[in-house]
This record gives sequence, structure tokens and C-alpha cells, in this order.
Amino acid sequence: MACTAPLSFGAENDAAAGGNPNLQSPTLGGLQYWADELIFHTYRIQRNALTGHYRLLNGGEERLAWGTLEECRAKLDEIKRDQKLKPMPKRVVLTLHGMIRTRHSMSGIAACVGEQCKTPVYMIGYPSTQESIPRNAQSLDHIVRNLDGVEEIDVVAYSMGNLITRHWLGDVVAETADRASRGLAPQARPKLRRMVMIGPPNNGAQRANLWADHPVGRELFKFVVGDGGEQLGPRFHEIKDRLVTPDCEFGIIAGGKGDANGWHKDIPGDDDGTVGVEETKIAGAADFVVVPMRHTFLIHDAGVQKMVCSFLEHGYFASAEKRNPLPR
Repeated sequence: MACTAPLSFGAENDAAAGGNPNLQSPTLGGLQYWADELIFHTYRIQRNALTGHYRLLNGGEERLAWGTLEECRAKLDEIKRDQKLKPMPKRVVLTLHGMIRTRHSMSGIAACVGEQCKTPVYMIGYPSTQESIPRNAQSLDHIVRNLDGVEEIDVVAYSMGNLITRHWLGDVVAETADRASRGLAPQARPKLRRMVMIGPPNNGAQRANLWADHPVGRELFKFVVGDGGEQLGPRFHEIKDRLVTPDCEFGIIAGGKGDANGWHKDIPGDDDGTVGVEETKIAGAADFVVVPMRHTFLIHDAGVQKMVCSFLEHGYFASAEKRNPLPR
């Protein structure tokens, strides 16, 4: 996938066409424009949502190469050989952030999981306001299929990240059925072991619909949140049929005020100010809990982080006796 568009962000401005010269240097932010496409230990290859070109970063957020995906993979292969890097662990945890956030917003949960579960955690970043949920699901699949050495994954997703994960699962189901119809074996991917959903708009988000009928507000909303944000509300029908219930143990953590009204008057029933409690539910959850908290603060709360660790280790948030499943 060659890139012919002019480069326009951060250190990429020092690049000249032709030989892809690179000055190893820190990147300059702009995380809303980059999608992780491949992760290997502390290295990651990212794609720019606007220009389509790729870059290879190290753990210090320094750019080591840029250009096409093939060029960045070649540089990463060179690093693997030179440094004699081993494959990744057999089991890892992936985190996905919410709309307008970056992968770093999941650092608290990542630290808690890494310490308590003794499992490596990789925070995935995606351009939530620049690309649609289906496109971000494709990037997630690229990551999963290229986890060198990984056999099992756990996923911890927040808000929009849950719909990206469920859309990815739907894509895998559709692809597997298509390959089977042609007599082909399914693509090799690590097994999804457990998943924790935090504040998931599993049935769409009424709050995202509030501006749908307002001629000025609708355009402003679309400008700020892009296709992905609209697919949470007025365009939820575009993705609804592709959202698959995880075929693994999964738990749901919802935020709520603890009464029949919630924090937002236009969201039916209890809510966290952004997502309604009923909007988070899907049948089949091994455990379900409502915590007295607003949507914004869910992933930063120490109690929520401990519940995430408990579910990844045991399949419940508090205890087996207090488990609150949502039957299929």
C-alpha cells in the first residue's frame, strides 16, 4: 500500500519522497489520526487515517521508519533479527479506549491488570473520530492476526471500543463462513478467552441521537465525532447486524446513578450521563454490575480496575456467589 499523499504531521515533515529518509525522533502527538495495525512487544506499526502512510514506533514513541506497510514491516523484521527478539507471550491482554480518547487513557487499567494478573497488556490506539467503526475493526483484526507467538487474548474495552471489538468478531464470523463455503480453513487467530466491557453502548446510545433532528447540531456533532460517533446513534443501524455477542466469558460494568432517572434527563432509565444502563446489556454476560459513577470516570476508578482484574482471573467481578449473569 504505497502512499503518494503529502505528509503533514509531526516529524514526518522531514521526510523526502523516494528513499524514505528517517531521523529517529520523538513523535509530536496527533494520536487521533493514527491507527495501530501491528504490535510486537514495545514496537508498533501505525497507519495515518488521513494520508494512508505507515510508521514504525519504538516503546519511547520514536519513529524508526515510515512509508508503506511493507517497508515498516521490513524494518521491524530487521530489528527482530538484529536484537534476536523472542516471540510474544502465549497470553496477552488488549485494551481499547473510547471515543475521542487515546490508548493512554487505558494506562490505569493496564497497570492494574499487568501487576495483579501478571499478564502483559498492550494498549491499542485507533482514530475514533476519523474513521468508522467497521474500519477500526479491520485494524483490530490486523493486530490480532499478527500477534507473533500469542495463543490467547483477553480484551478490556471501554465505550466505543466495545463496538469495535464486537464488529471485529462479526467480521471474523462472516469471513469464516465465506471461507468454509469455498472449502477453505479459517484464518489463524489467537483464541479470545475473556472480555470485560466497561460502559458499552451495546444497543446504541440515545445521547448520540439527541442532535440527529437538529439541522445545525447534527452537522456540528458529525464534524466533531465523525462516522464512528454517528454510528453510536443516528447511524447505529449501519453496524447493528454486524455486532456479535462474544463467544467467550464476558462481563459488563455499567455506570449509573442508582435510581430510575439517572444523570441525563433524555436517556430513559438509569444512566451514567452518556450511556443508559439498559443500553449496556446483552444476553450471555457471565456477570453484570452497575457502579455509582459517571461514564467519564469509569476507567479511572480503582474499584472498577480491581473488578476488571477479578473477572480476567476468575470470571466474576466480586465473587462467584455475587455473580449477576444475563441469561441468553
